[in-house]
Amino acid sequence: MSEKKTIIAAGVILSILILPSASLASAQYIPHQGQTGLDDILKLSQERVRIASENPHTGSGTPMFAVDGVFGALLLSTGVFGGIASAFFVKGRKGKYAAMGRG
Repeated sequence: MSEKKTIIAAGVILSILILPSASLASAQYIPHQGQTGLDDILKLSQERVRIASENPHTGSGTPMFAVDGVFGALLLSTGVFGGIASAFFVKGRKGKYAAMGRG
């Protein structure tokens, strides 16, 4: 009986902590007074089209070969996730439950 009360209390506390963050996360989409919210999006998209048509030599705007572009992000994520995976592989070969004679 005590374990059930602990689980219920933990659920209530967790919901009390999560609810304010959920309402704050949706506040960024509420338009300001007198605006529909689509006005800013329309202005930004028109500005992007204007800049792209004035500078056709710049391409799509995605820096494919820049260090801070797509390949830079690819190298960074490969290094991070590869390091984590290799750490798991090394630890997995020398564990308590590793098969005898193989590690």
